[in-house]
Amino acid sequence: MVLHESSPASLFWPRCTAVPGCTGRAAEPAGGCPAHLDPREFERFMDALRPGAEVDLRGVTVPSWLLEAVLDAVTGRDGRPHLGRTRFDGAVLPSDAALRGFCVEGDSSFDGACFLGVASFHDARFFGNASFRDVRFGRDASFEGARFHRHTSFEQTVFTGAAGFAEARWLVDASFRHAAFVGPAAFDHAAFGRDAAMEGTSFGGEAAFRRVRVARHARFERAKFRRGLRLGPLVAIGGISLADAVVHGGLHVHAAARRVTARGTTVYGDADFALRYADLDLAGAAFTGAASVRSLPEPIPGVMEPSWPPAGVRLTSVQRIDAPLLQVTGVDLGECALPRRPERRAGGRPPAPRRSWLRRATGRS
Repeated sequence: MVLHESSPASLFWPRCTAVPGCTGRAAEPAGGCPAHLDPREFERFMDALRPGAEVDLRGVTVPSWLLEAVLDAVTGRDGRPHLGRTRFDGAVLPSDAALRGFCVEGDSSFDGACFLGVASFHDARFFGNASFRDVRFGRDASFEGARFHRHTSFEQTVFTGAAGFAEARWLVDASFRHAAFVGPAAFDHAAFGRDAAMEGTSFGGEAAFRRVRVARHARFERAKFRRGLRLGPLVAIGGISLADAVVHGGLHVHAAARRVTARGTTVYGDADFALRYADLDLAGAAFTGAASVRSLPEPIPGVMEPSWPPAGVRLTSVQRIDAPLLQVTGVDLGECALPRRPERRAGGRPPAPRRSWLRRATGRS
């Protein structure tokens, strides 16, 4: 694993003078960072900490004893650490960074930080904006049950081990744009107050989004999935976009949404769209296996749907689709933009006339 490094020119804080080469922010009025203070200076640093205090460990290589001391000093009567404005930009966190249950009452930034081992933010609370941009998680990272009250960014972050976001709650947007999940990623029972933005994100392990609710749009444009994608059961009140995504190992979408687009999506394997309400656009999609589109007559159990008026699933376009077979069940094709003929047929046989392919693809006689 390559650790994130910051050049001296990129550091916008007064640097530690106690140890040559240390990039940690100097603790005022001392010249050393909190990890390199002498006993008297460290005692003064700790005396300033109390629940709700600002914590600034930018650029510091944080030993376990320092992290534990800081969290103990800001722990409130409820047993949770309470921090004000929190800065860990460019910090290196120890291999046992246990931050579970802590509350950040102001904005927090971990931009460019590196977690050497397991990082646990289980049941944490972020009341301000939270930024984990360009973070490197060296092993597993757990945000299970965490609550994010304002905008959250995990853009360009690398999750080397398993990433757990089960039952996490975002009250507004959550951005994972261009993040990389090397191991499995689990978002089961998560809820997004506005957009779940995962454009250009790479999923190297299994990706699971079961019993998820998105208040606006679930966006997976140009995302890459190496071991398949199970999207749902899921409710997206706005829409779901898989435009130009690439999925290896099969795609399963089980969702209620107003719009679902898979324009230009490439799936290596079978694809199954089990939908409620949605207008589905498959223009330019390519499937190496069979593709199916089904209308679900019953509400999706376990995920609250909005009070939409009754509506069936409509297929709006299959132009330029590339698939050996497209099977639809209970789907409205009345306004579907159809291709003149299939662009590929299984077994190397010449393409059939348009009408013959449509009968086979739709199951109509």
